[in-house]
Amino acid sequence: MTRSLARVAPGQPGGHPSDAEAQTLLTLITTEDPATAAPRPRLARPQRVRRLPWRAGVVGLVAAAGATAIFLGQVTPTAVPSPGGTSLSGASILLAAAAKAEAAPEGAYWHLKTLYAGSRPGPYGKEGNTYHLETSSLSEKWVAKDGRTWIGRRQLAARPLDLDAWRRDGSPTEWPVGRDPGPPYSTSPGEGTLSRLRGEQKLHWSAMPLTLKEIEALPADPEALKKRALEAIRRDNGVAPAQDALPRTLASLLYELPASPKVRSAAYQALATMPAVRVEGPATDPRGRSGIAVTFLIQGDRTPRSRLIVDPDTSKVLAVAVNDVVEVVLESGWTDTKPSPPSTE
Repeated sequence: MTRSLARVAPGQPGGHPSDAEAQTLLTLITTEDPATAAPRPRLARPQRVRRLPWRAGVVGLVAAAGATAIFLGQVTPTAVPSPGGTSLSGASILLAAAAKAEAAPEGAYWHLKTLYAGSRPGPYGKEGNTYHLETSSLSEKWVAKDGRTWIGRRQLAARPLDLDAWRRDGSPTEWPVGRDPGPPYSTSPGEGTLSRLRGEQKLHWSAMPLTLKEIEALPADPEALKKRALEAIRRDNGVAPAQDALPRTLASLLYELPASPKVRSAAYQALATMPAVRVEGPATDPRGRSGIAVTFLIQGDRTPRSRLIVDPDTSKVLAVAVNDVVEVVLESGWTDTKPSPPSTE
């Protein structure tokens, strides 16, 4: 098995397989050799980082957002070695994730749970003795097969970034949110809420509003899916050229939208053929989970990049960074678990 993969994987860093090579590789990934029963090669992973509790895990997430080290921890060229010594190309890794995506379970609800963290505008405190806050929140979305949609939210504990200035300010435990709606920021986490949205909701794929049925009906062929994605992008007259937005639009099908497992697999396969997509090597997300860093251009701008951390063993997206904003994907996929307010479990 590993020797077959080595023959199929492109030999040059950054290379992409031909259609025939990609199909052969996908067959090898999804089919065991009954004669040898050789184990499938697994990707080398960095040493696992201890999983932090919620409060500790959120602290410092903002600083980590601006540091590419959290995403590029052990950056290697696009050829990534496996423990058996086989060098797998970036395209091969994405195709391996595609095979896992196609085998993902389905369920009654599409469920997306994310953690956001950021530094709030301020400053707080008195003049000459000011500080900013690090705030974080949980967000959940549940979409049923019939289009019913629920949104869950929970504000997590806020933390002053300058502890000395905060103490000189009297160590307050709450701060006003300014123009933002909702309760004040607090050093204690808020209660989780769950709201059902009225009617069938349309979800946006780039600039194209789609119903759940329309998302499920997206083509499972990689080339057809790329053409459909370009149609969605061109709905937005402010996006030019459309090709720059293509990787990010395809990537949204991996975790943001309730696409079928076959469509998610096609999105991975499409990304594996694109020169703008770079697999940088093993990395860990802000919660210490191991994966592979994948980067690509943001629409219309050739300087900043979107960066994903993907677990190729499960095809799950673990984290997404766009400039200085980090979104940690805690759960994404189909489930039979019913909607409920966000918890920190």
